[in-house]
Amino acid sequence: MGLRQQARRDVQRILSDVDGFAWSIVVTNPDGRSACVRGFSTDVADLIDPETGMGISGRQAEVSLPLAPLRKAGFELPAHIASEDSKPWTMRFDDIEGTSHTFKVMRTAPDRTVGLVLCYLEAYVA
Repeated sequence: MGLRQQARRDVQRILSDVDGFAWSIVVTNPDGRSACVRGFSTDVADLIDPETGMGISGRQAEVSLPLAPLRKAGFELPAHIASEDSKPWTMRFDDIEGTSHTFKVMRTAPDRTVGLVLCYLEAYVA
């Protein structure tokens, strides 16, 4: 097995490790179909302005999901839906205290080398 295949195997194992950092994330497509996938999630309230190095008020949320479970659930890659008349892809996950938060996908960055997709999110209320 080559290093690329080993890296893919490691990413899949790490992102779905029940005893590690993996977290349950409910993925919902624009048609309303949902699936629970394990991956990484972040939801950070304080940001740094890269130009000034100063702290700014903001919120940055992201999820990293393995592609295989998404495909197994019958999903294509999540994507940003620009039209305000259409429903977006959404991601819902609990914070560390058990409070559920829903976000819409604003941008995605698939990594087909190791089989994952990074989704940049924005807070969403249906």
